[in-house]
Amino acid sequence: MRAIRTDEALLNDVAGTPLTSEQAMLRETARAVVESKVLTHMADAERDEQFPPQVVAPLREAGLLGGTIPVEWGGAGLDHVSHALVVEEVSSRWQVLGSLVAMASGPVGRGLLTHGTDAQRERWLRPLAEGTALAGYALTEPDSGSDASAMRTRAERTDAGYVLTGAKTWIDWANDGDFFLTFARTEPGSVGAKGISAFIVPHDAPGLTTTIMRGKLGMRALSVGELVMDECEVAAENLVGEPGRGFAVAMSALEEARLMVAARISGGIAGVLRAVAAYIEERELFGRKLGDFQMTQAKVADMVVALECARTLTFRAAMLKDRGLPASRAVLTAKLFAQEAYMDVSRDAVQLFGAYGMSEEYEVNRHFRDAKVSEVTGGTSEILRILLSEQVRGRSRR
Repeated sequence: MRAIRTDEALLNDVAGTPLTSEQAMLRETARAVVESKVLTHMADAERDEQFPPQVVAPLREAGLLGGTIPVEWGGAGLDHVSHALVVEEVSSRWQVLGSLVAMASGPVGRGLLTHGTDAQRERWLRPLAEGTALAGYALTEPDSGSDASAMRTRAERTDAGYVLTGAKTWIDWANDGDFFLTFARTEPGSVGAKGISAFIVPHDAPGLTTTIMRGKLGMRALSVGELVMDECEVAAENLVGEPGRGFAVAMSALEEARLMVAARISGGIAGVLRAVAAYIEERELFGRKLGDFQMTQAKVADMVVALECARTLTFRAAMLKDRGLPASRAVLTAKLFAQEAYMDVSRDAVQLFGAYGMSEEYEVNRHFRDAKVSEVTGGTSEILRILLSEQVRGRSRR
């Protein structure tokens, strides 16, 4: 059985449209930088469950961290399709790298771009887009995940600004973030989405403590942890948007974030297929190549279909956004399909690898763990199904 040319399937087109020369060059740059300067650090980072800061510089110098943020604010000014290509490419090697590349265009960067003042964009968005700062999105709390509007963290107005009290959990970049876009209730007695405000909380803010979670199932090279705010002092100019309108800030970039998660996951599927294609040509069983068995071929065929469908849905959604057309349903559909396909594909890959699939030394083991994380973050499969159903019923919430 001839090895599958997964790179061709992944890279030569987006949803049936050939890559432009600029997109092809961008993709090749991402691949070259990751393979030559980044991957060497990732295995230790996975084992130590600590993000390797030394990978930031080569990605920044290659211009891969600015995403869709406009050039005037330090970004790369990419269209959504081109940005998704970069995220997909680096994620096919390591999922955490996709999170890093998508950071500036995610909820923090987009929230500041859409709702921040020029002074806030200059102080906080520019270094984030330029790749000289990292930032976390502090929305989830110990008792509120999918229902983010049930948050309990509160912020009280003072003469100097605000004092925040509460805790946020499962926050990306908790240990490495230079600042966090954080949400708290500023209106006592408010419930639901009302009365929530958004704040920029620097890592060195008085009263802020961060802790790192160990023993995560997947995405281990990403420092995820908890923020505890014990009368945490925040300057008045760090309020993002209007008081009491913070939930709009929180939701403003959710669509963009989910699109890039879909791109990241599509890259993960490609990475699984690449690993499987190599393994089934090397592994022998009962005197035959593993790839010569029809059951193996059936699993590989399903992986190809999963990859093609995930990529088509993802890049169709990206194209809609680039054209300024409504893309909410397309993004939800892409993320839902991709995250469940990634789980299926990585599970089958572990099965094909047999006992070796149980070992963390093999790439498919990491993909299997990362795939489960992808079914939860940015909207669980169950939440995405609810949102799609509500759109059909004309009751869309976000």
